[in-house]
Amino acid sequence: MTTAPDVSPPMQAGNRPLALFGGTFDPVHWGHLRVALDTANALKLTEVRLIPSKTPVHRKAPGASEADRLAMLRLAVAEDRSGTLAVDDRELRRDTPSYTVLTLQSLRAEFPARPLLWLIGVDAFQHLMSWYQWPQLFELAHFVVLNRPGYPVANVLSPALAPVWQARLAREPVALTDTTHGSLYLHTVAPQAVSATEIRNKIAAGAGDEALTSLLPPSVLTYIRAHQLYQPEHPPLAPQ
Repeated sequence: MTTAPDVSPPMQAGNRPLALFGGTFDPVHWGHLRVALDTANALKLTEVRLIPSKTPVHRKAPGASEADRLAMLRLAVAEDRSGTLAVDDRELRRDTPSYTVLTLQSLRAEFPARPLLWLIGVDAFQHLMSWYQWPQLFELAHFVVLNRPGYPVANVLSPALAPVWQARLAREPVALTDTTHGSLYLHTVAPQAVSATEIRNKIAAGAGDEALTSLLPPSVLTYIRAHQLYQPEHPPLAPQ
């Protein structure tokens, strides 16, 4: 037996959806920015907040400091001429692990009548039931699942998560604006052939700027060079 989605109050005029995109951004790169802007364009969103995590719960600690990751993210967002992207540092200012439910509770208190859209990759979504207080998430926001072309999400969900998907899946994006929370929406994005791990590995291996300029914004690369980020833990000894 499936559970029907929560019915939230209709959206009032002027309460435009606020999209939220969390991550370590270690470092932020073109893949992050393109996915955020692609989703904003497709769903006609006017604001996407990128939220750097303080202490990730489901992955290892970032290689760069909180201050460096935040500075790089602000540099990258400053290059967005559309004005759609913004940085929200509330998780860095909180003395707790980066539980999504706490972040959404904070945002819901700030925007009680505004639809909140949490953008999440399909791989992360499949582990949703391992998240802290996960059932409360749908009482606070909608979830936009970012899928790769041709990936059959509904066919590979766990038996426990499949009923949640079936009960909450919205076929049209209007569900994300008519109510403030409670729905899932599947959005297919173009694959991004770039990862933060790849960038860190290239930098640690001594890659030149020409190998990195297609992967992240120039201002971010300049910052990484200036602050000597992502250097190998044990650099080779200088010749005697």
